[in-house]
Amino acid sequence: MLLSLVALLAAALPPWQETTVTNAVKMGYQLVAADLNRDGKPDLIVVDERGTELAWYENPGWERHVLVGDVPRTINLDVYDYDGDGIPEIAMGYHFETTPEKSVGNVVILKSGPDPRQPWTAREIDRVPTVHRLRWIDLAGDGKKVLLVAPMIGLKAKPPEYADQVPVYLYRPGEWKRELYTDQTRGILHSITPVHWKGRGEQLMTADFLGIRVFLKGRPVEIAKGDTRPCPQCGSSEIKIGHLGKRRFIAAIEPWHGNQVVVYTEHQRLWKRLVIEDAMINGHALAVADLDGDGRDEIVAGFRGKGFQLYIFTSDDKAGSHWTRHVLDAGGMAAADCKIADFHGAGRPAIACSGASTSNVKLYSPR
Repeated sequence: MLLSLVALLAAALPPWQETTVTNAVKMGYQLVAADLNRDGKPDLIVVDERGTELAWYENPGWERHVLVGDVPRTINLDVYDYDGDGIPEIAMGYHFETTPEKSVGNVVILKSGPDPRQPWTAREIDRVPTVHRLRWIDLAGDGKKVLLVAPMIGLKAKPPEYADQVPVYLYRPGEWKRELYTDQTRGILHSITPVHWKGRGEQLMTADFLGIRVFLKGRPVEIAKGDTRPCPQCGSSEIKIGHLGKRRFIAAIEPWHGNQVVVYTEHQRLWKRLVIEDAMINGHALAVADLDGDGRDEIVAGFRGKGFQLYIFTSDDKAGSHWTRHVLDAGGMAAADCKIADFHGAGRPAIACSGASTSNVKLYSPR
């Protein structure tokens, strides 16, 4: 009985304390946690989809610094220190629109000078209409990453089915020449995610109208079809890998900007689909981490639509067959993205989220 009580107490979620990082963004879309000032604590880069500047907020006081100006409709970025100077470079896409004819799709590399608080220099390397996701990935497993850039749709795609193949391009640092990594994604390509799936290095996992797939040696292997309703309410939208002890699972938001939080667990080489939430409107934010130190990852998920809520889901068993929903923020965060990191240097993860219509960035820290 005593052992059972200890296990229950260890698995209890901590109470959370809110800190407002900023309430002055026009439409928060993406957050990236990265140490830009080399003090060992992650700072926050905030993508403001309706703004014209890209800015970062310095931990712990959250002072705002402008990285670069005149970048309207910035949509996505990723960081990686490819030159080894201790400050990561930023790959970023802006001038995003949902129709190829209206979208310039500038792809730029931002580099810091000696003081990262001063404006960074920008170098354009390509233009990809509807540029939507950028990710650094260690494909070879040698610690040297390349850049993957994905548009949201193909050049011939038309709503509502968006029936066209979507390319993913590859760029090698220093060369910055466009290479085709794959053209085997389709419909709305919402997520490209580097994962350690099999063998050496990282593999690309995608979420699109074909569902969830992982690319092994450049070839797509289907994990799940996602939502099987007619498109555009089909496939998968957002994906993260988590672990329940040694067992991995896939957390997803489905379908595209969908109403469901879904957990996939592996059973005899097949992935079982379990819907743990089905009442979201415009679901978008998704993050996974062990928040309570019990060896099982929790899922943080939020939606941007009417009645927006931000949730934490905890697994009730080691198999991930039952989950409990906890409300983290009821009406104060129309979450478009969340990141989990040790923002306070205390060895305990905290949750940072950016709001779309709420125009804010909040940090939820364990008390």
